[in-house]
Amino acid sequence: MTQFNDANKWNLIMDSTKNATMSGEKIIQSIAAFEPSHLFLSSIVAVQVFSATAKPNWYKAGYLNQAIPVPFSLGLALGEFRFIPLYTPVIIKFLHFQSNYQVSFEVPPYFQDCNFKIWEFVDN
Repeated sequence: MTQFNDANKWNLIMDSTKNATMSGEKIIQSIAAFEPSHLFLSSIVAVQVFSATAKPNWYKAGYLNQAIPVPFSLGLALGEFRFIPLYTPVIIKFLHFQSNYQVSFEVPPYFQDCNFKIWEFVDN
C-alpha cells in the first residue's frame, strides 16, 4: 500500500463546495449531486467530504456512485456505489468497471453545506 503515499500519483479531479438553499434555519432546496465531467481511467480513486455545519455525531457523508455510458440508451448505467464517511479520506478500488466511467456523489438532504474532493490514482 505504500504506492499510495506518493502525492505525485494522485490527480485532483474535483474540489467543490455547495450549499443548500436556506430560509432561516430550514432547508428549502437540498444540495444537488456532485458530478465531475471527468472520465476516470483508473480503478482507484480517493474521496474526502467535509461539512462546516455537520453535527458532531454525524458520520455519514453520502454515497459515491459509479456509472458508465451505455450504447443502448441516452444515459448512464449504474456500476458500483460506495458509502463515504464524513471527514475521513477513503481510497476506493472499483472492481466491476475499472476504466472509462464517471462518478457522482449524492449528499444527504439534511446537509446545509458540503465540500467534495476526489482524486484519481495514476500509476505511470
